[in-house]
Amino acid sequence: MPDRLVLPPLPVLRGESVLLRGRCESDIEDRVREPIDPEEEDAYGSSWRRDWDGRRYHSRDEVAARFLATGPEGYTWAVEYEGHCIGSAGLRVNRDQHRAAFSIGLFVAGLRGRGLGRQVTRLILDWAFGDLGAHRVELEVLAANHRAIRCYLACGFRQEGVRREAELYPDGWQDFIEMAVLASEYAPTP
Repeated sequence: MPDRLVLPPLPVLRGESVLLRGRCESDIEDRVREPIDPEEEDAYGSSWRRDWDGRRYHSRDEVAARFLATGPEGYTWAVEYEGHCIGSAGLRVNRDQHRAAFSIGLFVAGLRGRGLGRQVTRLILDWAFGDLGAHRVELEVLAANHRAIRCYLACGFRQEGVRREAELYPDGWQDFIEMAVLASEYAPTP
């Protein structure tokens, strides 16, 4: 049986137009400046809707509490584009099973659909299967998030299952698709 994965420090990952780095205080200001986008927030789950009072912007305090928080056994990157934080991405690592759960969110709505999500996803997958030594990277995505699903498929993920009517949203129960990519089937970015 292989040893547990050794977790190296958070790396800085450079892409063609994005930089993945540790979070910093100025990222809070970048997030607070952008309006709340229900499409983006819904991608993280429906629970935020229960407390949302219709405000267009997050408060600095709530962003600071959520945005700078880090979890155990994982990595969280700020996604930087043209000198500003535009989102975050992460891997929650199960060291014993050599797998990681991937997440990404771009909070600047006008930048979605430009290939930045693919670039971020590929950078993290290259690192996860290379330097980290993961066997599997998995994720869960709202079934209605067609843009994200196209991104994940283009990056090598395969659909494995559906969690039917997994969360209650204002317009009803929503399905989540489970996807994964294995080290043996992933083609690194040239």
